[in-house]
Amino acid sequence: DPWMPWFLQLTATLALGGLIFESCLAFAIWIMGLQALYQEDLAFRRRLRLNRKMIFVFTFLTTIYHLMALDYQKVHKGWIAEYYGGHQIVYSFRYIEWVICAPIVLSCSGQLEHTSDGKPSNALIPSSMLTGIYCIISWQGLVVKDVLAARVLIGFAFVCYAVASVEQLAFAWYIKDKGRAGPLRAGLLTYLVIMIGIYGVVYLLPIPGWISATMENKFYCFGDASFKLGTSIMLLSTNDLANNEDLRRRAETEAEDLQRLITTASVPIFGIDAHGRINEWNMKAAQLTGLPEANILGLPLLSIIGSSSCSKAEEMIRRALAGEESSTLEASLDPSALAEAKGLKTKRAMLVMSAAPRKDKTGAVKGVTFVGCDLTEVAAFREAEERKVRFMAVVSHELRSPLHGIIGLMEHLCASEQAESKLRFLNLVKNCANRLLDLVVNIMEMASMVSKDPSGKAKRQQKLSRDPVELVRIVDEITMLVRNSTDKAGKPLIKKDVELINEVSELPIIEADAHKCTQVFYNIVTNACKFTKDGKIVISSRVDPDGKWVEVAVTDTGSGIAPASLERIFEPFEQEDNSNVRGYQGIGLGLAIAHEVVQRHGGHITVESELGVGTTFTVRLPAAMCEASLGSGDDEGSASFPASSTTPNPQDEVEASTADDVLPEVVPTAKPLLLSVDDDAVNQQVIQSALSDEYEVHEAMDGEQALDYLKNCHELPSAILLDIMMPGMSGHEVCRHVRQKMHIPPTKLPILMLSASNLSSSMIEALDSGSNGFVSKPFHKQVLRAHVRAAMNITKQIETEVESAWKADRKDFKSGSSDGDRGGSMRRRRV
Repeated sequence: DPWMPWFLQLTATLALGGLIFESCLAFAIWIMGLQALYQEDLAFRRRLRLNRKMIFVFTFLTTIYHLMALDYQKVHKGWIAEYYGGHQIVYSFRYIEWVICAPIVLSCSGQLEHTSDGKPSNALIPSSMLTGIYCIISWQGLVVKDVLAARVLIGFAFVCYAVASVEQLAFAWYIKDKGRAGPLRAGLLTYLVIMIGIYGVVYLLPIPGWISATMENKFYCFGDASFKLGTSIMLLSTNDLANNEDLRRRAETEAEDLQRLITTASVPIFGIDAHGRINEWNMKAAQLTGLPEANILGLPLLSIIGSSSCSKAEEMIRRALAGEESSTLEASLDPSALAEAKGLKTKRAMLVMSAAPRKDKTGAVKGVTFVGCDLTEVAAFREAEERKVRFMAVVSHELRSPLHGIIGLMEHLCASEQAESKLRFLNLVKNCANRLLDLVVNIMEMASMVSKDPSGKAKRQQKLSRDPVELVRIVDEITMLVRNSTDKAGKPLIKKDVELINEVSELPIIEADAHKCTQVFYNIVTNACKFTKDGKIVISSRVDPDGKWVEVAVTDTGSGIAPASLERIFEPFEQEDNSNVRGYQGIGLGLAIAHEVVQRHGGHITVESELGVGTTFTVRLPAAMCEASLGSGDDEGSASFPASSTTPNPQDEVEASTADDVLPEVVPTAKPLLLSVDDDAVNQQVIQSALSDEYEVHEAMDGEQALDYLKNCHELPSAILLDIMMPGMSGHEVCRHVRQKMHIPPTKLPILMLSASNLSSSMIEALDSGSNGFVSKPFHKQVLRAHVRAAMNITKQIETEVESAWKADRKDFKSGSSDGDRGGSMRRRRV
C-alpha cells in the first residue's frame, strides 16, 4: 500500500511534536529555576513527574515509528488469520511500544494524593501492569502456529482486558466527585478504556477477513498518534485543573485558619477599612473593652481612642494606608461614650498597638490591621505603684512626726528631771521610741530602694550618689561607734567576752555612695555583734592587683548559720530563727538592705558559715561605679544636696506681687526671732523646748497664718522653720509665695524645711521652692540648732559683704567726684 509509509511518518511526526512540547515545558521549568519549587510542593511535584513520564512515552513512540517509516521493522505473519481465511500482518515494534507505553499512560490517570511522608500513591498500578501483560499475550496469540494455543492466548488476553477495565472504570466512578477536575479525570480514564476496547475489536477483524491488514495498520497508526497525543493533552489539562483546585482549596483552608486564629487570638486584633471604620474585631478585643463585634463594626476607630492619643493614632492610620512603616503606639480604648448611647457595660483598655496595611488581590491597600498588647494590668500596676509611693510618704510623715514629738519631749524631760527613778522610766520611753523609729526608717528605706514590676522582678528606684569614699575611715568610725553603743535593752552592743579587731589596711579611694556604704558595713558589723557571745570579730580587707575592686570581710566566731538558711538570709524580713521564741530582736531588714545596696553599686556580697564555728560576710565593691549602678526611678537626683538653693522652679511661676505684699522693714532685736510653722502642737512644743533658750520662737499653725504674720509683722524673723505637709497650703507653696510673690530673697529671710519624709524627691522640691536647707524629722536638738545657726550666719555674712562693698563703692564715688570724674565713677558702679 503506497499510503502506509505516509501514515507511519505522520504518526512519527505527531509523536515528535508531543515530545517537543513536553521537552519545552521541562526546559522552561529548568531555565526559570522552578525545580526547587516543583520539588517542595506536592501538587507541582506530581505535575513534574507527569511531564517526565510523557517525555519518555513520546520519545519511545517517535523512535519506534521513525524506525518503521524507514522500513526498519520486525514483521510476522498472522497464522490464525490464515487458518480462518483472512490476512494479517503483525508489526512487532508496535506491540513492543504498546507493552511499554500503554501501562505508563494508564498509570498517569490513576494518581492519588501523596501519603503523609510525601511519597506518591497510584490506584491503577495493578490494572496498568495487567494491560502490558495482555498486550504481550495478544501478540503471542497472533504469531503462534498452533490454532488451539492461539485461541487460548487471545481469549486470555480479553479476559485480562475485562479485569483491568473493571478496576479502571471503578476508579473513574470514584474520582468523578473529587473536585472540579474529578469529572474530567473520570472521563479521560473511561475514554482510555473504550479506546483500548476498540483496539481489541480492530485486532480481531482481520482474522476472518472482514478488514484488510493495511486497514488495520492504518488505524493503528492514526490511533497511536491521536490516542497518545490527545491523552497527553487531556492529562496535562486534568492535572493542571486538579492542581489549581488543590491550591484554591489550600488557600481557602489557610484563610479560614488565619481568620480562626485572629478571632481566637490571645491578643486584641482589629481592622479598619480605607475610611477608618472598624470592619474586624476579635474576641480578645471584645473581652477587653466589653464591646461585642456586632456593636462595634462600622464605627470609626478614632471614636474609641483616648483623646490624648487620638492625633498619634490618626497619624499611624495615615502612614499605614500609605504603605509606610510606623512605630508602635501606646493608647487607650475608651468606649464609654458608646456604652452610654447603647446601654452597654464597657471597660477601658490600655494597649500597645502596631499597624500593618491590608492589601487586596491587585496589591492596593484596602485597610489597616492592628495588633495590640494588653497593658491594662501594667497600667493598673503603675497606678498602684504611684499610690504606694504616696501612701509610703504619708505613712512616713504620720509615723515619724509623732515619734519626733515623743523623742524631743523625752529629751527635754530627761534633761530637766532630777529623780533617778523617774529618769529611768523616761529613758525607757525614749528607747522604745527610738526602737520604733529605727523600725520605721528601715521599712521606709527598703520600700524606697526596691519595688516590683508586673513580672515580679525587682526594680530599683532611688539613685545613688557618686562620692569619693575612704573605706578605711568608714570602718574606723563604725568600729568606734559600735564599741561605744548599746543595744535596745541598754546593754553594750559588744559582749564582754568578745573582741572587735579592725585589720583593714590601706585601701584606695573608690567611687560609691558614702552614706549607703556606711549603712552596709554598720549593718553587717552589728549583725555579727548580735550573734557572737564570745571570741572575736575581725574586719579585714583585700585589694584587686589590677585596682578594679576592693573587698572587706567581717568574720565572727558566733553561732553560725544553718546551710538551709543561707539561701534566704538576704531576703527582706527573713531571719534564721523565725520562731515565736527566737532569742534575738529585729525584723530581718539589715542584711537585705546591705545586699541591695552592694548589688546596686555593681558589687556582690557573699556569706560563708559553719554552725558552731562562725560566719564570714565578704563585700566586694568596684573601684568605679558604672552607669547601670546609678539606678533610676521615681526619686530623681542624687542623695547629696547643697546646703542652700536660691533658684526657683520655673514650672511654678506665680503672679506679680500685689500692693499688700510689701517687704516689711527689718528691725534688729536683741534675741533672734524665729517663726515656727507646723500644724502639730506637739511638734511646736518640741521646737520651743529645743530653741527657746537661744531664740524667741513665734508659732503659726498653718501656711495662711504664716503669710499673714509676715505681711503684718513689724520685724522680720531671723529664720523660718517650715513644715512641708500641712492642711491647706503646703510648705512648698508657702516658700514659693514668700520668694516669688513677696520678693523676700533667701539672703534676707532663711527658710528651713522640716519633714518626716527623707526621700530625695522631697529634698529636691524643698530646695527648688527656695528654701535654704532641709531637716529630716525626728532630729536631735543640737542638729536643729546647728542648721539654724548656719542659715543665719550665711545671711549675716552676705549682709556684711554687701555693706562693705557699698562703703567701698561710696568712698570710690566721693573720690571720683573730687577729681571731676563723677560720670566715670557712675559707670564703674554700673559695671
